[in-house]
Amino acid sequence: MITTLNLYFRVIGFILLFCKISPACATEISTILGFGQENFSFNIEEIGGGRAPIKYEPNMAGVSRFGLGYGDFSIGASFRSSSKDLDPQKGTTNYFDVQLGYHNRKWGLDTYYQTYQGFYTANTNLIQLFPDLKFRHYGLMGRYALTDSDFSVGALMDQSDEVKNSAGKIYLIGGLQQHEMDSPTSLLIQENAGINSDLEKLRKLKVSSLNLGLGAGRYWVNDNHFFIGAMLDVMGTLGLYTYENDSQVKEESSYATLSPDIKLGLGYAGQTYKFGLSAVADITTLRTPGSAFIKPASQKLLLYMRIML
Repeated sequence: MITTLNLYFRVIGFILLFCKISPACATEISTILGFGQENFSFNIEEIGGGRAPIKYEPNMAGVSRFGLGYGDFSIGASFRSSSKDLDPQKGTTNYFDVQLGYHNRKWGLDTYYQTYQGFYTANTNLIQLFPDLKFRHYGLMGRYALTDSDFSVGALMDQSDEVKNSAGKIYLIGGLQQHEMDSPTSLLIQENAGINSDLEKLRKLKVSSLNLGLGAGRYWVNDNHFFIGAMLDVMGTLGLYTYENDSQVKEESSYATLSPDIKLGLGYAGQTYKFGLSAVADITTLRTPGSAFIKPASQKLLLYMRIML
């Protein structure tokens, strides 16, 4: 981490020197510093018997984010805080998480690869640990603007684009995703034993999905450069499923579901200093045996400051 930070600040120094030599680029380069949380969790819903959904979360520290932007392009990295302050009763989570994206005012692409092992139940009276529960999620998703306006995803999320008071924008969105779950034990906690036998026997889940839908976003800016905005995507998810139960019997099926993606942003869009808070919940709805649903979610919360160089 120290080596990475040293390299990061050397890159900043080089770019600052370049901007002194070439003033034309001075307004196009920015640096961002942020703090927040990024993780992957999932819910199991409609278990049966009127039982409440179960929320499974990783036990992870917050993140610090550093980045550089030049025009529509940006590069950055997130660093986890020390795990010493985490609650040991929530277990240990091992993870590998890479997310890359590019967005301009017309189109955008996101690709990601996430693997998490070790979850705990976040909404039960007693915390139950699933140390060997693994979830893998990767894919490629894109969006294309169907209407013209100055709204952009980058401006809403971290002001990598300029925030301008404009009409909203409608997008065509779509892509491919893969979800894989592997658990040596039942996903159902003890008090739900016997409620849904098909779900209780599930040990492995693999879903390859085609996702297609529409999205809409807008933000509002006042005369003092403060803004607030939101974006909602709704996609149809057509998944090819492979289930494996505790007897290692496999079953294949296909289902269509609806999956939402919510983005929120607010902040101050000054000329040199920009501040903001953004939140993302990217949720996919998947079917399980026993007519229940697993809803994996990639979540982000970021408090940031961007400085135009």
